[in-house]
Amino acid sequence: MMKRTFHHIGLIKILEEQLWLAFTNSGICASEFKKIIGFSAFKKQLEEKTGNNFLRVDSLPRDIEEGINQWKINGNSSKLQFEISAYSSFQQKVWRRCSQIPFGETTTYSGVAKDIKNPKAQRAVGSALGANPIPVLIPCHRVLRNDGSVGEYAYGSHLKELLLKREKRANVLA
Repeated sequence: MMKRTFHHIGLIKILEEQLWLAFTNSGICASEFKKIIGFSAFKKQLEEKTGNNFLRVDSLPRDIEEGINQWKINGNSSKLQFEISAYSSFQQKVWRRCSQIPFGETTTYSGVAKDIKNPKAQRAVGSALGANPIPVLIPCHRVLRNDGSVGEYAYGSHLKELLLKREKRANVLA
């Protein structure tokens, strides 16, 4: 018997921000900041992009819940599965590398490019980060310019700075 694919949206809180979290049987496929986009708009965006119907749920599956809890403690989680197969292999490499940046720490665009064995691809790394469908959980906010400035962020440099400050504060309290 073939396993039926489900498409759901739940709400989580990480770094004092509420995030809509879209997921399927294969893993988390998207997230958005609740204060930036409402449920209906996020659902419509997902459905137009994927052609699938997404349903809102009040609770997350246990494996995702455990992965989120691990992320809250460590800033990353081996338990979280991401469904990013629709994206280019370059984007996937960049996002996998970002997922390895420790909580409260940062790296640079050129550092990510070197780490994925493509040292001249800093701009392409920036573009891949800008297309990250799962902000915060794939922590593209931890990537800075070579001069240490925050650089661009899909949700504005102010939010990137805020997330980094919250991580540093959480690290001090841990």
